[in-house]
Amino acid sequence: MKLTAKTTGIAEARAEMLRIGAMPSKALAVVAEDVEEFVSREAAKHNKRGALVQSVYLRRAGDAYDVGHDGQRAPHAPFVHWGTKPHEIKPKKKGVLRWAGGGLFHFAKRVQHPGYRGDPWMTRAATLAPRLFDQQLQALLAQQRGA
Repeated sequence: MKLTAKTTGIAEARAEMLRIGAMPSKALAVVAEDVEEFVSREAAKHNKRGALVQSVYLRRAGDAYDVGHDGQRAPHAPFVHWGTKPHEIKPKKKGVLRWAGGGLFHFAKRVQHPGYRGDPWMTRAATLAPRLFDQQLQALLAQQRGA
């Protein structure tokens, strides 16, 4: 007795597997943009001139994405993000510090800065990203099942 078998649907199954396999990459791209928007919104809360917001970047890094601040554009970003301890400020090139306040100029040889608590928005973004990725991937899979 001779047995024969015929397989059909191989091309369709392969196409389906490729489509499902591409979903994490699609989800990651959407999440990277969402995280960049989150970082920009959070940085904007601390920025009157826009340098922090303008320094935010989204770069492709192989199969991943990198969201961060350009240190050339906003060298103060780490201090706003992590905060500072109380410290003394002295002039670098002049003999005194000068600033305007109340319509007058004020002068001092040094100033004691009280420090800054900081706001770690990048840490919050890193915590948020896996949750956003899972939500985006689940939405793509649900969309796939519904189609």
